[in-house]
Amino acid sequence: MSLERSTFLTGFCVAALLLWQAISLDAWSIIGPGPGLFPMLTTGFSCVVAALLFCFPRLARSPLDTEREREPPLAPGERRTFITYCVALPLLAVMSVYLGFFVTSFILVMGLTWLAERREWRSALSFALLCGIIGVVGFGHFLGASLPTTEIDDFLLRLVR
Repeated sequence: MSLERSTFLTGFCVAALLLWQAISLDAWSIIGPGPGLFPMLTTGFSCVVAALLFCFPRLARSPLDTEREREPPLAPGERRTFITYCVALPLLAVMSVYLGFFVTSFILVMGLTWLAERREWRSALSFALLCGIIGVVGFGHFLGASLPTTEIDDFLLRLVR
């Protein structure tokens, strides 16, 4: 099995798992479409596309493509950046439960811009502060999302209420 086919098979498995979860949601409610309609449609479409690409991998190629060249290996700096992002994304979900949204986003943005992207620490610090404040106020207040909060998050939300 080629790398292309195994990628499409993995995509199909993930889409099928998400479809299985979406089927348990209500597709319709008394007032119209329910919370499960969009996830069912999108994951069902993704399953069909992934299955077609698994069966016919030539559909994924452009007519302009000739022989694919092998990618050169990542340089050490690129590898460090990739690993940092791979570690940061799961930590965003786990750390926010314990540290709140502001502190978690501040730590992750600071780490990503300063360590992974090698920006100056002052600009990384100001960017991290802005991301934390805008995230808490934008998601928590304006969009009404339920964020895990601590005293800092509650303070920022009280400023805009």
